[in-house]
Amino acid sequence: MLFSVLLSLGCLFMVEASPKMSYDCGGCVLLIGELEKTIKKVDPSKTIQAGSYRVNPKGEQVGLQQVPYARSKTHISEILESACDKSKEYKLAVNPLTGKAVFVQKDSTYLKGDESSSIRAKLHNACNDLVDSNEDEIIKFLGTEREDNVKAYCQEELGLCTSIDMSPLPPDEPEDEVEEDGTNDEL
Repeated sequence: MLFSVLLSLGCLFMVEASPKMSYDCGGCVLLIGELEKTIKKVDPSKTIQAGSYRVNPKGEQVGLQQVPYARSKTHISEILESACDKSKEYKLAVNPLTGKAVFVQKDSTYLKGDESSSIRAKLHNACNDLVDSNEDEIIKFLGTEREDNVKAYCQEELGLCTSIDMSPLPPDEPEDEVEEDGTNDEL
């Protein structure tokens, strides 16, 4: 009897612990994904002065250089402050290819999911916690463009997401159903 109660409690704690991991992963995917989208919208020719603002004995500023604005520390710091607010645009859905619950943008997929305010609040909190504990590292990391910064940071760098969490979703629309005779009844 005591064994079955302990086993039940153990299972309860495992069930309670597993959603937190998906919130941490979801918060990271949200944060890095939204930052990347914002960075990519910036005109690549836009630059900003960065470096040392020291003045030499002749009264000239030295150490300044023009750097691309999109991945500058200044720009990333600015957009980092509001990136987690995008959590209201996300829902928790099950990826039918993996069976794993993942956070996705509401409008990015036909998949139905949980859009409750409590789910989004937990995602928002996980995102803010990530910013609070890793702000300098995030700014430095995003200073370099990579093929997939979300996967590189959330899965490879921090280990918050698994390869299953990072699996692509199915196409935007479900495939048309094909009749048994091999024809599609749509015209």
